[in-house]
Amino acid sequence: MMYYTHLAFGLLVSLLSIEFFPIKNKILFIIIATFFSILPDIDESRSKIGRKNKIISKTINFIFGHRGFIHTIYIPIIIFILFNLINTDIAYAALIGYLSHLLGDSLTKAGITPLYPLINKRINGFLKTNSFFEKIIFLALILANLYLIIKYI
Repeated sequence: MMYYTHLAFGLLVSLLSIEFFPIKNKILFIIIATFFSILPDIDESRSKIGRKNKIISKTINFIFGHRGFIHTIYIPIIIFILFNLINTDIAYAALIGYLSHLLGDSLTKAGITPLYPLINKRINGFLKTNSFFEKIIFLALILANLYLIIKYI
């Protein structure tokens, strides 16, 4: 999935989530969740976030590969636990954003292995990355986001 689709999906999930959590600073929650919706692609040096952080990206990619351990369920759980020691709102925002990324990538044909290395079962979806259909999904996400933003204002 392209970074802009991850961002739009992360924004949508964060906007929907603020209804279910007693969030004190909703704007900060949305910003953090949206950031974490693209963070997992730091494991790919050609991704938008990977190009901005080349040394980190190449190191992570060398150790784990793309859509390897960084695209498992363990990382958002660890991030949640660590941030929860500091601030619960930030912890939930990071968790929700990261999980939105994993869900988005699980919808792609390349898929993810969310429980690797314990279980090496890949979850593959129907969506071809950067396809016309992904662009249609992106537009639908933008419309849904605009609707929710207008609703909350």
